[in-house]
Amino acid sequence: MDVALKEWAVVVEALLAGRQAILLRRGGIVEARNGFQVRHREFLLFPTFEHQHASFIRAEHDDLFRSAMAAQGRALRVEAYAEVVDTLAAPADAGELLAAPSLHIWNERYIAQRYEYRPDLPLTLLIVRAYRLNAPAVLPLRSAYAGCKSWVNLTEDVNVNGAVPALDDAAFEQVRADVKAQLTLHAA
Repeated sequence: MDVALKEWAVVVEALLAGRQAILLRRGGIVEARNGFQVRHREFLLFPTFEHQHASFIRAEHDDLFRSAMAAQGRALRVEAYAEVVDTLAAPADAGELLAAPSLHIWNERYIAQRYEYRPDLPLTLLIVRAYRLNAPAVLPLRSAYAGCKSWVNLTEDVNVNGAVPALDDAAFEQVRADVKAQLTLHAA
């Protein structure tokens, strides 16, 4: 697999730890005209440190933030891939996400920022199933990967065969049901 979605390293950690199964996307500067689009149903998770701040994560998830920051280096370390299970419009009211803290690691400040940034573009909520690779792929950080964009085409192909789901089938289906039960969602 050689396509990756950029996501905060701490969120990748949360997906792999089973503490989160949703992503919120509007798109990077590159996608600004049309907003975020699900171009791929399966993709590697490209851990990024751009715009990631401890001040956006609830305190009970500080361990994930510390772990993510410890992995920051001069190379790209890809440990996971994900598949999109549902693509939905995020709840119209940010308060719904705030009232459902079991679904994510973000705090009020981050959620408010997500809802306030570019309200002219749709805010998409993805329910994703994360998989841990058998062995991390350590790749060079290339200038083509830089910038505020969601999708990255990697130069190298990463083997995802034998990857293990972060949550077993039953646990993932329960999380998926919880997301749908706690939030007002509509097909995107």
